[in-house]
Amino acid sequence: MAGLQALSLDRVSKQYGAARALDDVSLTVAGGEFLTLLGPSGSGKTTLLMSIAGFVAPTSGHIRLNGQPIEHLPPEKRNFGMVFQGYALFPHLTVARNVAFPLEVRGTPRAEIEKKVKEALGLVQLGAFAERLPRQLSGGQQQRVALARALVFAPHLMLLDEPLSALDRKLRADMQIELKSFHRQIGLTFIYVTHDQDEALSMSDRVAILREGKLLQLGPPSELYERPATRFVAEFLGKSNFLSGRVERRSADGFTFRCNGLSFEHKGIDAPAIDSEVLMALRPERMRVVEGDDRPRNTIEGSIAEFSYLGTAFHLLVDTVAGRLAVTVPTWRHGGPPAIGSRLTVGWDADASIRVEHD
Repeated sequence: MAGLQALSLDRVSKQYGAARALDDVSLTVAGGEFLTLLGPSGSGKTTLLMSIAGFVAPTSGHIRLNGQPIEHLPPEKRNFGMVFQGYALFPHLTVARNVAFPLEVRGTPRAEIEKKVKEALGLVQLGAFAERLPRQLSGGQQQRVALARALVFAPHLMLLDEPLSALDRKLRADMQIELKSFHRQIGLTFIYVTHDQDEALSMSDRVAILREGKLLQLGPPSELYERPATRFVAEFLGKSNFLSGRVERRSADGFTFRCNGLSFEHKGIDAPAIDSEVLMALRPERMRVVEGDDRPRNTIEGSIAEFSYLGTAFHLLVDTVAGRLAVTVPTWRHGGPPAIGSRLTVGWDADASIRVEHD
């Protein structure tokens, strides 16, 4: 992706009185990357995006584009494309005029405007809708118009603030695939804000997880899901069970920990000292109901307290001496709806657990 714009943030903070909306955030976005800023409401993700865009001035820190400081530049001088949650289309202007607007305010010659608008609408497959008004379009089509408008002036990078949140569930899922494909096609750097974990996992090259203005963890979706660093990350990015215990024994490839009178094995290279407190995360889909000779290294007995039918799977809540554990089992492996109160044994392999830090 040579020649694409790389962005770096160096210890960026934003203070509003005593409140710290951003707290010493540092990260680098590679040229052509799709980076998602993920976190709950109030985590600082939108403040961070608005700081990159130039609408919020950081209290301290530096923002650089290809090594050049830009924090002193106003938004219109940064040449960043933006797509907002509500699309912000002009209702009285046609699709073509909406897309042309950024070029018109830049004083672009009329012939060039017509050429670039046609190209941009072609990219988002809306060439036949050029003379329609926004109210004559579906939500997905309006989102594509907003994308075309953000792309028409050849921005250095794209900033997207929850652009799919107004869409219904099915259209949102379709647009996630379409937007990721679109990103690969044009090759621009995308910085995307969402609070939707599934959206972040399915679309991003890397995900930055924020909480209370702090960057907690940054990495590829698979790394964050399979190796969360803290309890918050494990809980926020998917579902997790948590087992607290103390290390009983260490081995060359892991350790054994004791939890509520039971011993469980963990396979990994992060063995702490004997008698250390540990917090272990366990994804529900890495657990299974023990049947026949299929006995994993770790097992625990319990009774079904609740269950949900998800179509492809049953999501069980099982009461055990180690607490209530969530277990996801494929529907085809279960002989019918589970019976509340029925006894069963659940288990997991030694490499299924993840050691995480307390928040």
